[in-house]
Amino acid sequence: MRYCLLLSLLLCLSGTGRAQTIQPGTTQSGTSDMARMRQWYDRETIYLMGPNRYVKNNVMYGGHQQLKREFVISEGGMQLYLRSRRMRNIATVISLAGSAGSIYSLVTGNRNNVRTFFWISLGTGLVSSTLSMQANSQLGQAVWLRNRDALILLEQQR
Repeated sequence: MRYCLLLSLLLCLSGTGRAQTIQPGTTQSGTSDMARMRQWYDRETIYLMGPNRYVKNNVMYGGHQQLKREFVISEGGMQLYLRSRRMRNIATVISLAGSAGSIYSLVTGNRNNVRTFFWISLGTGLVSSTLSMQANSQLGQAVWLRNRDALILLEQQR
């Protein structure tokens, strides 16, 4: 009984906010500036699917070179993107160095080195993970700036 009352209350409340209104900028044909902006936004903005892949206009693209080309319209976005790439490369080198040290200590069989390289490997793993997280954050900020600048470019073209 309580659930029926709650459900009917929710249905009533959701129905009251659906009054049809005319938005500013609506033309006789029914298309509005907002609809055109939404179409342009869907066509021109990008969102990340990973550090090397992104979607633009419902098409998946991959590779650093294609992603880098998207940042041509945004100077701030390009700087953050390049900083992100540099940090990701540093994280990769640190991770590989730690892994190589661990493998070396296991292959040589020297028990004195195993403990030392274990701690070095653990430390380089933590540093590498931290740098990778920072690189991902910078990449997200870069995409945000790029999309913002793309919208500003649209406004300037109007």
